[in-house]
This record gives sequence, structure tokens and C-alpha cells, in this order.
Amino acid sequence: MKNLVTDALLATVRFVFETLLWSFVLFNFGRITLLLCTFGRYPRGQMLKRDETRIALTGLLVLACGWSCIALYNNLWLVHRL
Repeated sequence: MKNLVTDALLATVRFVFETLLWSFVLFNFGRITLLLCTFGRYPRGQMLKRDETRIALTGLLVLACGWSCIALYNNLWLVHRL
């Protein structure tokens, strides 16, 4: 019974991660970023489905870079304040 509950919980967490975070948030964040960088030329049409993983990875990369920039800025601000 314990294994069944654990498996169900892990399947639910995986589903939420894949559906909400990967397929919706990161994909759309990467798509918006790529559309802005390419002036609306990429990704469009059939490229959306073909390059879905690359688009989501771009969203993850941009999010990680933005988060790193904020962390660096906050650390530099703290060093100059001391």
C-alpha cells in the first residue's frame, strides 16, 4: 500500500512539473523570448511542435540568467553598502 501511495504521489508531481512548469511556463517564456530576439520570425508554424524542447530549454536558460543577474546585483549592492 505504501508503494502505491508513493507511486501515485510521484506520478502527480511529475505530471504537474511536465504540464504546468515545462510545457506551459518555460515553453511560453522561451517562445516570447525567441520571438522578441528574432523579431517574430522564429518559432512559428510547424517549428513550434518540432522544436518544443529547445524552446522550453531557452525559457529555462533565460530564467536562470535573469535570476543570476538579480543575485549578482543584490550581492554587489550589499558589498558596496558595507
